[in-house]
Amino acid sequence: MKRSGFKKKYTKPMRQHQLDTKTDLKRKAWDLFSKWIRQRDGRCITCGSRNQLCAGHFWHGVLDFDEMNINCQCKKCNSFLSGNLAPYSVYLVNKYGIDKFKDLEKRYWIAKRGEFRTNNDYLKLIEHYKKLLI
Repeated sequence: MKRSGFKKKYTKPMRQHQLDTKTDLKRKAWDLFSKWIRQRDGRCITCGSRNQLCAGHFWHGVLDFDEMNINCQCKKCNSFLSGNLAPYSVYLVNKYGIDKFKDLEKRYWIAKRGEFRTNNDYLKLIEHYKKLLI
């Protein structure tokens, strides 16, 4: 039996950034950003631990690449204590002041209405945080 219908067609190779989906680009950008946040802070901002560090959101679901909204937290505070938000908010007010803290809340509500990023936005984030990590 001939299987002529199953021949592979030659396709022109695509550049790497063309192969990446928006999800892939967001994951790459997040991995670099998260690593930079953990390097920047070096300890959990809510309890001071240096074990099992991750990048924790103050406002969840949006503002994923906001350097004020994302800070270093240990796994316990970020996951098991749901962000440990009382000491987190005190940290943010002490570090940035009440006006910038209120501005962060405004940015959250604006972003909640629709925060959209393009593939190009993610590529720029990837390049930016690659440079910061070197």
